[in-house]
Amino acid sequence: MAFYDSIASWYDYIFPAAPAQVEFIEKRMGHLSNCKVADVGCGTGNLSIQLAQKGANVTGLDLDSEMLRLARHKSNATENPDFICADMLQLSGLFKPDSLDAVVCFGNTLVHLQRPGNVRSFFQQCKTVLKPGGRLLFQIINYDYVLDEGIMGLPSIDNEHICFERAYELREQDELINFKTKLTVKDSNKVIKNVTTLQPLRKDLLMQILADTGYGERHLFGSFMQTPLQPTSIALVAEVIPDAT
Repeated sequence: MAFYDSIASWYDYIFPAAPAQVEFIEKRMGHLSNCKVADVGCGTGNLSIQLAQKGANVTGLDLDSEMLRLARHKSNATENPDFICADMLQLSGLFKPDSLDAVVCFGNTLVHLQRPGNVRSFFQQCKTVLKPGGRLLFQIINYDYVLDEGIMGLPSIDNEHICFERAYELREQDELINFKTKLTVKDSNKVIKNVTTLQPLRKDLLMQILADTGYGERHLFGSFMQTPLQPTSIALVAEVIPDAT
C-alpha cells in the first residue's frame, strides 16, 4: 500500500485545515474571488475547499486515489473544487496556457520530485499555465537547516487521535533523504510504518532553478505568517512570479 493511501483515513488528524495557508494566499494574491487556482498535492482537499469557499475556482491535483475520494466526500462532490488524480508533472497537459491565476504547492510536496530536472520541469510547466502576473506559491521544509544542523527528524504530531513520528535518514549514495514515519492510531493501537524518498532541496539550488526557468520576482518567508526566512526556520515558504514574456 502506498504511503499516503495507508494514512489517508487519519490524514486530517495529522494535518488539519490550516487557515494561515488561506490567509497567506489571499494576502499574496490580493483577492481570491473568481481566481483560477491549481492546488498541487491537495491531499484530502482541505485547502482546496477553503479556497473555493473564498470564491476561487479550484482544481485539486493528487496522485493518491483514496485521498481524493475523501476530498470529494468532504466537498459533497460539488463542481468547485474539482479534484483530479494526476501527476504534478502533467500540469501543462491539464490546463491551457495562461489560464491560471495561481499554482499552489504546499505540504512539502515539491521535494517528492527526486531530481532537480523534475523540479525544473514543474516550474516551467507552472510558468506556461500561469496568466501574466500569476503566482506560484509553494512551501517545503527548510532543508538548509535540516542538513547543516544534522536534524534527524521533525517534531512528532501528537493529539487525542494519533501520534505521527517523523525521522530523516540521509542517503550518502545519492544525497536523497529517506523519510521514515510511524503513525499510531490511539483508539485501536494500530501502527503504520512507511518510508518514502525525498529530495532535500537547498535554497541556493532552488533559487538557481527558479532563475533559470524565468522567475525573476522571488519572495521567501519562514512561515505562512510571512515572517522572514531565518537559518533556523523550519519552513521555507515562497511566492514567485514569472517574468513577462
